[in-house]
Formats: sequence, C-alpha cells, structure tokens
Amino acid sequence: MPKNGEPSALMLLLPLLLRLIPATETDTGKLPSPQGVFIESTNMRHLLKWRPLQVPCHPVSYSVQYQGYFELFIKNGSWEDAPYCRNVDGAACDLTVGFGSDSDYNVRVRAECGGRVSDWTRLGTPFNRRETNLTAPKMKAAVSGDSIHVVFADLTEMVDVTLKHWREGLEKEASIQHIMVERNPFHLGGLEEGATYCLSAQTVVHDRRSASTEPQCFSIAVSPESARGWLKPTVACVAVVIVAGVGLAAFWSVTRCYPALLNTCWPREPLPDALLRREANTRLRVLPEEEIHELCQPVLVLLPDPV
Repeated sequence: MPKNGEPSALMLLLPLLLRLIPATETDTGKLPSPQGVFIESTNMRHLLKWRPLQVPCHPVSYSVQYQGYFELFIKNGSWEDAPYCRNVDGAACDLTVGFGSDSDYNVRVRAECGGRVSDWTRLGTPFNRRETNLTAPKMKAAVSGDSIHVVFADLTEMVDVTLKHWREGLEKEASIQHIMVERNPFHLGGLEEGATYCLSAQTVVHDRRSASTEPQCFSIAVSPESARGWLKPTVACVAVVIVAGVGLAAFWSVTRCYPALLNTCWPREPLPDALLRREANTRLRVLPEEEIHELCQPVLVLLPDPV
C-alpha cells in the first residue's frame, strides 16, 4: 500500500499499459482510432495515410479534417473537412487541394462504421507543404519532323518544370524553357534538320529544385523536300567543276603538245652553211659622203622631140 497518499507504481504505469493494448471495440460502442497516421508528400502532392482498422464491422469509412493558419487564428481554432476525404473507403486521403498555403497544418482522421465512430487521431507534428520531397520529373519525348514533343507526367498546378535543351556538343549554350501545367505537353520546334539535340529537366517549387533527369538526345531527320532542294545546287556545282577541269586539261594539252605536233607534221629545213657563214660575217658599215658621190654617176636622159 502506498504511504502518505503517494501513487503506486502500477498507477504510474497504467497509462503506458493502456497505450500498448491493441485497439479493440470498447464497451461504449466506439470504434478504435486509426493508427500509423503519416503524410507522404512528393512533388507537392500530399497523401495522408493510415493503417486500416481490423474490426468485425463492414464497411469501415474514414473522414479527415485539417486546421491551418486561417482555421486556427481567424476561425477560432475550427477544423475544416478535407475535400474528397469524407467517408472514404480506403486508407488514404489526398490533401493537395486542402493545403493551399505554406502555413503549418494540423491533420486528424477518424473511423466510422454502423453508426459508431472512433476518436480522432491527430498527425504527430504539423505538416508544411514546403517539406515536400522533390524528384526529377517523368519526361517522355518524341521527334516529329523538325520538332520534339515533350510530355511531363503528374505535373500539377503547384509544380513547374525547367526544360534545358541544347545542340549536341554545345551544352554551355543551352536554352531553358519554363514549363507550367498549361504548357504541358510542350512543343519544341524550328530545329535544324540533320542535327542532334539533347534535353534535360528539373522539378521546381519556389526556390527549390530537384535533381536533373538524365539527358535524352534526339536526331532530327532530313526531309525528302530538303534533300531534293540540295540536289540541284550540288549537281550544278559538280558540273561546273568538271567542265573547268576539262577546259584546263585541254588548254595544257594544246600549249604543251601543239608545237611538237606542228614540228612533226611540217618540219623546218636548216639553212645552208654558206648562208649561215655569210650572215655571221655580215657587218653594217656607214659610207662617208665622198664615197657616196663616187658611187653615184650622173645620167643624161634624152627625150624625143614632139611631132
């Protein structure tokens, strides 16, 4: 027996023992409270989950309420029913719509079955959506002509994506597109035919970013119209080069071979030795005026008398 009104050890341990007793239906007709309540939040999608009750009552449904800054301070500590989470059959509730601000939220859940209800079970600590876990976006891309169509799965209004794209080998010159839910799927057009482009994306929430996706590279095929458009200029250039080459070859042949051909058909006869020697000994001499008078004799010309 305890002395001086002090509580016994059993009385001190009783609350702890009651917590360890598995939840069962009570004599008052209440259902046991849901256990294992937690929030799984990824990329701003917030799911409240709990363990389903194991009781001989069917069907068991659940209702969820939350309390944010507005409910706590403006509405005097009232609780708001979570949208789409009243009398649900499963053991999960999507609170993405309910958590509309970056304030701390208290959350609670209770079970209902056959007119009986359980006590509310509260989330251990308040939840703030800024604590959401960010993962790289699920991206699918496909080439269509000179464009790439990009689709992001599970993109919500609360989450944006930055899409980085660059020509292969020029990642430092990459362009970045900001993709919101209304731009999903995204059309990346006007790409150069015959080139290869790479894409990478990140999930963005306010100033937080996820890891980047692995780069995906796509080659833009050359269309038949473009191929035919390049064919004529190419053929014309090749023809000009060939004609110029033939012309140069003919000119070289004429300048190198024509003199030899003329000499073969009409050979030149050599000059006689006498002429060669005379030409060699021939010298020009200027005569003085006296010698010129001696060489020039006057001639008398007689004309007949006229009849």
